[in-house]
Amino acid sequence: MTTYNAEVQNTNTGTQEHCSADPDQLLTIGRAINQQIRVKFDNKKYAIYTVRNTPQETPDNIVRVTQEGASRLGQSNFPFNVTIDSQVVNTTYNDADAQKYKEFVERLTDNGTHNKLIAIAPHGGVIEIQTDKQAERVASQLANKGVSFWLCKGWGDSTIGAYDRWHITSTDINEESFPLLKTIINRGFTHAVAFHGFTRNNILIGGRASDQLKQQIKTAIENAIVGSGISVDIASAKSAYGGDAAENIVNRLSNGNGIQIEQCYEARNPDKQYWEKIADAVASVYQSLI
Repeated sequence: MTTYNAEVQNTNTGTQEHCSADPDQLLTIGRAINQQIRVKFDNKKYAIYTVRNTPQETPDNIVRVTQEGASRLGQSNFPFNVTIDSQVVNTTYNDADAQKYKEFVERLTDNGTHNKLIAIAPHGGVIEIQTDKQAERVASQLANKGVSFWLCKGWGDSTIGAYDRWHITSTDINEESFPLLKTIINRGFTHAVAFHGFTRNNILIGGRASDQLKQQIKTAIENAIVGSGISVDIASAKSAYGGDAAENIVNRLSNGNGIQIEQCYEARNPDKQYWEKIADAVASVYQSLI
């Protein structure tokens, strides 16, 4: 059994990406606390959530989300009935079908042995636009070295956008919910770089990698986008987008040697070439390291 029917009730605990669910019910679909689940409403609207709490519920099919969490399904009134599904990513659609049907897919290119560098983009498609293409481009530029890339792509519509449906914070991403990620999670890459997008007006270099590597990447990106007007900064230890948590997937993949690159929309604008130049600049830094 990979699904069960549930009633969604309100909670004031957690973010819009979080939910709580009964542990015994989760067990029936092979899921547990800190893993992701897919919630289906009316068989037409989908969103994914991280199970943050597992209280014993009566009845045991109660799932709780915040008001903002309910909006991910286009709902504003509680309670409402849903289906809980253990399958987070669609495993059958190609990219064209995923875009057509507003779905969420996972992709991996890996030769099964390479362990020097992996480029990732957990929020590709139109969740954080062009970030998946940047991860692919880094791997392509370093193809002769067998560089791997892992990414997810999601799409939405005018009712519920891709970010609201599919975004999972990098510190919450659990390999048990992402089958392809699970195949590489223990590879022990020497380096990992993650491409992200945010709503600020700059580019922010973070992660748990050394300050020296961050500075190299900062300089390479600055040189690549001279004249763009986009500032490139290194995240402070207290930055909300610093990417330095040990739980961040980019750091987990690289034994704490991850680089996280957050980028404003201007840097990722599909109609401009900055996103390509940024990816190429990042690839040039790792070229000499791997």
